[in-house]
Amino acid sequence: MTLTEQVEKLKKYNFKITPQRLRVIEYINDSPGHFTAEDVYKSVVKVEPSITVATVYNILRAVTMSGILTSFEVNGTTWYETNLEKHANFVCLSCGSIEDFEIECNDLSKSAEAKGYKVNNVDVIIRGYCKECLSKGLIPEITN
Repeated sequence: MTLTEQVEKLKKYNFKITPQRLRVIEYINDSPGHFTAEDVYKSVVKVEPSITVATVYNILRAVTMSGILTSFEVNGTTWYETNLEKHANFVCLSCGSIEDFEIECNDLSKSAEAKGYKVNNVDVIIRGYCKECLSKGLIPEITN
């Protein structure tokens, strides 16, 4: 999605386009992948010194509500991402890296709907150890 499309989407949801919102949207466009509000704040405050962490959270909430981003939570931290396709997020338990994996989410939705539930979203988090940590032997030993 282009910057212009993102701005139009925010306007459609009656969000004013302020310099601070624009800087956050620019960060999103320049940093595809997974990021936290703290990541955004640390970058944006360099060019927009008046921005606060609370403002970044509010902007990210607005951007997520408008459908530009999606978010998920891992260990109490909210992560944002630009990948709006149905997928799973693999989280490495050693280094904390996050990687997208394509999966078929329709079966999960259909199972819940067959039981009478209304599904709005499917979040799948896979936890384990990434290839890099495995190759370095960075897996804690489990003792019984």
